[in-house]
Amino acid sequence: MEFQAYTCPQCGAQLNIDSVDTHITVCPKCGSSIHITYKTNENQSNLKDFVTADGVRIASAYVPDSYKLNATITNQWQSEMIPFTTRASASNADEIIMFADSKELFHDVKNVFIKGIIALVPNHTSNGYKAFEEPEDYVKEYAERISGAVLNLVAKTDLPSYFGKNPKDALTQLNNDVSAFDAFMEIPSAPVNQLCESVLYKFEGKTKSGVDCVVFAGVDYEGQELIYGFDLFKGLNLDKLKENLNKLVGSTPSLQNLGSTVSDVISGKDKLTFDDMMHGGLLGKAMRRNKEKETMKVHEPVKQQPQVNEESPKFGHSGRRVDQITFGAYRKYLCVALKEREKEAERDFINFVSTYTPDQDLSRRSADLINQKMAQIRQAVAMNQQIVMQKQAQLHQMQMETSRKISEYSRSASAGLMDSWKLKMDSDARMSKARSEATLGVNTYTNSYGQNVQVSVGADHVYENQYGDVYGVSGSALDQSTLNDLNWKKIDDK
Repeated sequence: MEFQAYTCPQCGAQLNIDSVDTHITVCPKCGSSIHITYKTNENQSNLKDFVTADGVRIASAYVPDSYKLNATITNQWQSEMIPFTTRASASNADEIIMFADSKELFHDVKNVFIKGIIALVPNHTSNGYKAFEEPEDYVKEYAERISGAVLNLVAKTDLPSYFGKNPKDALTQLNNDVSAFDAFMEIPSAPVNQLCESVLYKFEGKTKSGVDCVVFAGVDYEGQELIYGFDLFKGLNLDKLKENLNKLVGSTPSLQNLGSTVSDVISGKDKLTFDDMMHGGLLGKAMRRNKEKETMKVHEPVKQQPQVNEESPKFGHSGRRVDQITFGAYRKYLCVALKEREKEAERDFINFVSTYTPDQDLSRRSADLINQKMAQIRQAVAMNQQIVMQKQAQLHQMQMETSRKISEYSRSASAGLMDSWKLKMDSDARMSKARSEATLGVNTYTNSYGQNVQVSVGADHVYENQYGDVYGVSGSALDQSTLNDLNWKKIDDK
């Protein structure tokens, strides 16, 4: 690609554009949209391998012989779907340095319920979760971080990368990534907004030491706004369900919106989202539909042609409440050079980008690691579920044991209460008897026939005969021989 100097037809500011295929850039001074072009050098006779210090090949690309090559692998999970990252770089004696950084994927989770689910995932990787950035801000932040300079955008065009030449492959790759993440979450999603673009930005600025520099930053950008849904009818006979639903709805107006809503969800025409579930489920969705229809009948809005604003952000503003935004880059490219080396840097960088090819063995290694992590997570989830079931069984056993102990304690307490009651009753009886005897001036005795008899308290000795007659005697006790002759015997009080 060869950028050439042109002037803006609106304000006369200088523009850096090229000379072959037509594209669009923006004038940095007045903001006008300007058509630009570029051409690529298809010379691929000098492909070089980028190999790490320990002999791992990560990619190949066209690089002039004057460049020194370097390759690194960072064996750390960047996000749930990125097991490692790579960087290929090339630099020469003229202080031109080029980079190619591997895939990164970020998740901006908007739904609180989804955040809770993610937090419970075993072996969770939190590095890839951050707030959404517009593509322009995302690329500029990357360029300034690597170059160490404060930069200003001066031109923009398409990036001649593999994805830039094959946009359908980029969209397929993006959908595959989201499908893999859905499998990881075990919740299906639907995109409401998608963006895949390969774009090249040209920046100018000054390094920290005050030297003028030029920076080319390219990115195969990808992003989606997602809504997660519930498959409420999984495993059901949908034809039979629709038949029964139609019978239920019949001609009742109040039920027809519910029937229509359920039919749309069953057929896949619509989805029951987390937001719907938080606001009344199917019935709430049907009621909101009905309200929207009534509002449209009352207001009859005037149809207007949509206004297209070229300066508006292309992504991140679908106008709908979404559960999650995924965004990032399939690959990022950067070239930093002194301003005086701009043409040389521009030529070498475009050829580097257009021929860059990741190593297939490394790509397969990435896929294998992702599959292994999925299996580990599923195994960990299964183990956690088993632990939960064991804890529930232990809890049930503890509850049964506690119930048994409470029952035993209850019986013991009941028996103790009965014993205490009996003792109290006996004590009350004795006290009542003592009070009664004291009042009457008598003591109570039991004769041989088990009968209770009362004798004056003035009697020192009490005797009974063979007929059960009882007599009290004051003074000394009768001689035992006398008692024997008369057939009397002494008795004691109770």
